[in-house]
Amino acid sequence: MSGSTVAAIGALVDAHRELVPVLDEHLEDNEGQVLPHLVLADIIRWLVAHSASHPEACRSVLDWLGLEFERGPDDVRGLITVSGVQMIPDPGQPGSELRDLLGPGLRQVDPWSA
Repeated sequence: MSGSTVAAIGALVDAHRELVPVLDEHLEDNEGQVLPHLVLADIIRWLVAHSASHPEACRSVLDWLGLEFERGPDDVRGLITVSGVQMIPDPGQPGSELRDLLGPGLRQVDPWSA
């Protein structure tokens, strides 16, 4: 955990207020502490659960992650790769269609796009 990864989670949730309940539950479960890798994995699970009902929100979150991946420091890039892109379900599994929304930068770190 680093200050930049915690800040990235805060900025993501601030930009996508529909994710506030995900962060709130995470904070409750972790005694008020932000654990960036865990909360981003929770956000990916939220995207999977809401891909049909909130497609624009899902696209917006993945676009935001793509931009942050391009400009972020190595620890933020690692966070987005490991706990973001790699947490999207494998092809053929429910939610795998989120891979179709990945921009070019995130496709480069997607093990199924290589």
